[in-house]
Amino acid sequence: MKKSHFLQTLYLQKPLLLILLIATLSTLPWIGLGEFYTKGEPREAALAISMIEKGEWIIPSSYADEFAYKPPLNHWLISGFSLAINKGEVTPFTSRLPSALAFIAMIGICFMFFARRRPVLEAFISCLIIITCFEIHRAGMTTRIDMLLTFLMVAALIQLYIWHEKRRFGLLISAWAFLSLATLAKGPVGALLPCLIFGIFLLFQRENFFKALLKCLAILVSALIVPLIWYYAAYQIQGEAFLNKVFAENFGRFLSIDSSILDIDYELGVENPWYYYPISLIAGFLPWTILLVISLFFIKYRKPSGTIKSFISKIISMDKVLLFSLLIAVVAIVFFTVPSSKRSTYIMLTYPFIAIFIARFFIYLTDAKPLAVRISTSILLTVSILALLVVILAYTGIITEDMAQSLSKRERTLRDIHVFFDLFRNPGWLGLFGITVLLAAIVNSFYLLRKKMNLKILMAGFGLMLAINIFMDSYLLPGYKDAYSTRPFAELLAKKYDLNDNVYVTNYLKSYRNLYSLNFSMHNRFKNIEKEKPDYGYFIALELDIDRIKEQYKEYEFTLLESSDKMNENKNEILFFKIKKKN
Repeated sequence: MKKSHFLQTLYLQKPLLLILLIATLSTLPWIGLGEFYTKGEPREAALAISMIEKGEWIIPSSYADEFAYKPPLNHWLISGFSLAINKGEVTPFTSRLPSALAFIAMIGICFMFFARRRPVLEAFISCLIIITCFEIHRAGMTTRIDMLLTFLMVAALIQLYIWHEKRRFGLLISAWAFLSLATLAKGPVGALLPCLIFGIFLLFQRENFFKALLKCLAILVSALIVPLIWYYAAYQIQGEAFLNKVFAENFGRFLSIDSSILDIDYELGVENPWYYYPISLIAGFLPWTILLVISLFFIKYRKPSGTIKSFISKIISMDKVLLFSLLIAVVAIVFFTVPSSKRSTYIMLTYPFIAIFIARFFIYLTDAKPLAVRISTSILLTVSILALLVVILAYTGIITEDMAQSLSKRERTLRDIHVFFDLFRNPGWLGLFGITVLLAAIVNSFYLLRKKMNLKILMAGFGLMLAINIFMDSYLLPGYKDAYSTRPFAELLAKKYDLNDNVYVTNYLKSYRNLYSLNFSMHNRFKNIEKEKPDYGYFIALELDIDRIKEQYKEYEFTLLESSDKMNENKNEILFFKIKKKN
């Protein structure tokens, strides 16, 4: 007997609460641990500082004379959380909070969408795959736009599907809201791609081409109305420079136009070959691609039969939810393959919809090929035991730092070994917690592997990966991040020198590297020496750039005052000078 909507909701409450609890425990308690140590996170967080302290809510500035050319939804959220939680102080926790909440919300909406239309076990396992896979877990833990954008696009697509299914006006309004917010998160792609996918889905549902086109255009245009208000307001502030960057980011990047033609002072992105995204998916779905690879040795292969027409017919006649998921994955990957600039985060939209197919396959393996599942869980168990063993042996002194450093002569590797051995010798209470969680998962997996409960063995694998992530996020990664943070150097400079509107840097990414982490740690106070042309003040640069900088700015005397170690995002010494124009 088919459940009513109300009874189905009651039936799904417990697994929904459980999956939300797992998603929350895997991210939220750990996002405040560890300082910024890469350039991406502090670059985003510094924009929120400008919003709060300078009142630049429309188009905030950062790092000397940079301004935000992407819409500010993520920065509004960071600013709002910082004001509500920290009295306006932007921290790693408040900066990463939008990503973590978007991650949790995406898990919840995906579970309810799939669980109401597919077996609950499929939906549950697909969400476990997303929670524990490398790419999505990483995105949920960092201060970047990608996780927020992914949630909004996924939510918009789900609402469009449900609207097509039930034809309720409120569902269309919610889809419009998600599309508008997605556009306010990163730009027109937030509405354009979901509308393109939905339009293709309508065609597969044998809807008239012009009718489908009209629907999607109406939804797309209406979703762009609110974001266009922001674009207009931003143009009023920054003018042609803003339009140049918007065109470069949204059209120049997609059409692979050279940055020299676009009148921008930075490169648009790393170019990658057409096969980049399949490789990214293999890496992004780790560790679950391990089970997929293992399963290849247990499956019997047979020559494909039938014609291309019959193959297409089978796809069209698929379960609607699976067809919708397949179209999202294929269209999004093809869409982002067109530009030469490719990043793994661009296709995060596809992960929940690919995961439902992986979940179906994993369930099949537990029934038909249980040995593959046992081997996969055993591999994760071995990795967990080795990680725990290294910590114990280092803590007890059986393995020493000198022994580990004898394996490499590379300077960066030697520094990393030193950092981790410090963590091993001084785990602290969070380290002990991470070790305990991992140990509990190991014991549970040992117990289940002795039984003939194949589905529970698969679940034990998920438990191991969740424990590994908590072990890393609560113990190893925070210490590693802190070791490469520029905050201690920033605090030293603030303590010894009067730094008030007198700290200068270069800001030309085609020639010199920008110190985004130090800029955030110094409260976003850098100014551009090229534009300000000060008579005197302080100047900061990397050691590897300073000779060229001195040659370019011959009119200044550079007096070295301080230098950092190489423990920062650029792996190079940061030099702090007093500068004065020559007479």
